[in-house]
Amino acid sequence: MEIQNLTEILLAAILVSSTYDKSEPVIKWGGIVVAVVAVVSAVF
Repeated sequence: MEIQNLTEILLAAILVSSTYDKSEPVIKWGGIVVAVVAVVSAVF
């Protein structure tokens, strides 16, 4: 795995951790969806 892919996965994890505790579901689930898309694009 390349360093760039690992960096994207770590940034996605930070995004999830920073948006998961928000009270608004749009922010919470939007952050999770963006993070999942980032991880999938980094892997493939």
